[in-house]
Amino acid sequence: MKALLLAAGLGTRLRPLTEVLPKPLCLFYGRPILDLVYEQIKRAGIQGIAINTHHLPQVITQHIQKHPTVYTPPPHISFEPEILGTGGALNPLRAWLGDEDLLICNGDVIADIDLKALVQQHRESGSDATMVLLDRHKKGTNPVACENSEIRAIGDQPVKATERHTLATFSGIHIVGPRLVRAIPASGSPSIIEAYIRLLAEGAKIRSFIHRGFWEDLGTPKDYFAAHQAVLAHPDRTRLCQRLGLDQGIRFEGDSALCGPGPFPKNRRNSFLFGPIQGDQGDEPIQSCLVYPSSVIKPGQSLKHGIITPEVNMQIV
Repeated sequence: MKALLLAAGLGTRLRPLTEVLPKPLCLFYGRPILDLVYEQIKRAGIQGIAINTHHLPQVITQHIQKHPTVYTPPPHISFEPEILGTGGALNPLRAWLGDEDLLICNGDVIADIDLKALVQQHRESGSDATMVLLDRHKKGTNPVACENSEIRAIGDQPVKATERHTLATFSGIHIVGPRLVRAIPASGSPSIIEAYIRLLAEGAKIRSFIHRGFWEDLGTPKDYFAAHQAVLAHPDRTRLCQRLGLDQGIRFEGDSALCGPGPFPKNRRNSFLFGPIQGDQGDEPIQSCLVYPSSVIKPGQSLKHGIITPEVNMQIV
């Protein structure tokens, strides 16, 4: 089995942060999301890993080259001059993939999914694909209808009235087999969901892997900040941090967290500081902010509900 880590997106909902930093390199508790997901894939026993790129590709390539400890074995980089979509991203990789199954992970999702158990279940089931589903349906997402572990329909597909099914949410993490890859058009920017729907109509065997643990989409500034709060408030925070691959040196202090070496501003509330952070904040507390390393706090700077980096000071709205 091989793996594809999706990292080509523009990250438009996180602009202006993503104008200087690809979304997969945004920090989560001080670590790039790309690093965390890559290490999770390796822990599942998968060595052949591809990363697709498009937006700021040289920044991702340079990051990988600077961190060989994380990116060993080195990934296969699939540069897309034009974004190819969730299905089209597989087309430049067909020769590299061959007839192997492919684990696909998003570069903007943080989750403690047991990828090793997912791989084992997929292999033992003999299914054409396995989708990781959240055990609830999130409003605004395509519902996935399941009966036991079998996926019956996706989106607005009709489900037979006699079927006893539940609705769940696709996590963006899945394993696809050769049959599904062949169902993807070899040109354009096709959606992989359309290939799923086509195979379901043909009677393909598509199973679910239900995830009941931590899962956070970091797509918007609010989601990005809320994901940090979700870790802070987790009832088994220490074990969750271990499962996510976060550094053990994180210091949780009340309603805030400090990651990496200081110095850190002392007056902080409900904030996540990735230090070292310089500057004089005066009497103004840092409140409800994410603050990146090497940021310099300047006089008069807004320190509430923001994402602060050396290049960007944006509001969380």
